[in-house]
Amino acid sequence: MISAKVFKLAGVLVGVVLLGLSLPMSESIGQAGGPTTHTIFMTAMELKGSTTTDSLAVPSVNPKELSKGYDFKPPGEFDKSDPKKWEVSSYVFSPGFVVVRQGDTVRLTVFLVNGNAHNVRIIGPDGRDAVSSAVWNRGREYKVSFVADKVGSYQLICSTHAPTMSATFLALPR
Repeated sequence: MISAKVFKLAGVLVGVVLLGLSLPMSESIGQAGGPTTHTIFMTAMELKGSTTTDSLAVPSVNPKELSKGYDFKPPGEFDKSDPKKWEVSSYVFSPGFVVVRQGDTVRLTVFLVNGNAHNVRIIGPDGRDAVSSAVWNRGREYKVSFVADKVGSYQLICSTHAPTMSATFLALPR
C-alpha cells in the first residue's frame, strides 16, 4: 500500500517535471537573453568499411553511381593480395547536426582528415551563401563563422561529395 506521503511526493515530482516541460526552451536550457557565440569543432572525414565476397556479395549498384560522396573499390582492385576483398566509403562532416538560436554567431573550426579537395560553402535558409564557396584541402584546419540571423536550416555542403558530406545548423527562434 502506498502511503499518503509517497503519493504526495510523487505528485510534487510530476508537477516539477510538467513545469519544466512548460517553460520556453530558452529558459529550460539556459539560453535566455541575447545572442551568444558557439564554437564548434568539426571533422571532415571518410568512413570506410571492407569485407570479402565470402561474407557479403558486392553491391548490385556501384555506390559511386548513387552519390558523389560514396566510393567503391571492387574485388581485385581494393587488395591485390586478396581478390575477394572489397571496400565502400562515404565522406561526412562530424558533427552533422547542431542547434543554435536566431542571432547567434556560429564559429566553425574544421579539420579535414580525408579527401584531397572539398568545395564547400554554407547556404542559409533563404538559399543565399552565409559563407562563400571555398576549396578546403586534406590535412588543413579551416575557420569560418556566420551569424544565424534567420530562423531555419543553414547547410554546410561539400559539392565535391554531396549529398552525403553535409552538416545542418538549425537556427530556432530566440
